[in-house]
Amino acid sequence: MVGSHAANSDTFVVTTPSHDEIRMTRLFDAPRRLVFEAMTRPEHVTQWWGRLGEGYSVPVCEIDLRVGGAWRFVNRHPEGEAAFHGEYREITPPSRLVFTEIFEDFPDVVSVVTTELTEEDGKTRLTATVRYPSPEVRDMVLGSGMAAGAGVSYDRLEELVGRLQQR
Repeated sequence: MVGSHAANSDTFVVTTPSHDEIRMTRLFDAPRRLVFEAMTRPEHVTQWWGRLGEGYSVPVCEIDLRVGGAWRFVNRHPEGEAAFHGEYREITPPSRLVFTEIFEDFPDVVSVVTTELTEEDGKTRLTATVRYPSPEVRDMVLGSGMAAGAGVSYDRLEELVGRLQQR
């Protein structure tokens, strides 16, 4: 992974608010409608999600943004590919998304992601809380380097929303 000098990179915080959750927060220099758009449109997601450095791409990004609709992302990286999918449970633009997430290498392990976007003085605070089926799964995910990868991905999201504001 490469380091980043993206604005607000230092606002990224990862906590464990309960025995089976990981919470990530990050501030973005953009209105929440734009952050929401960048998180829910395939042409944008492919530019930031899982883009951790040279050799990383998102060749598959399918989003059916409706309650009950499915999503699927494939991250190609120097060691191979990692695929994730899930279903949208709640969609309240531009403030809230709730969806399931399944890492396809472990198809029976379903997590639930609740993402909230709040406005703070013209910026957007993202709070993503992921609930895992057990403390052991949560700890395995923490041990995988997920937090560092999410931090880099959110830096890419910051860069993207900066470009989108200039259009």
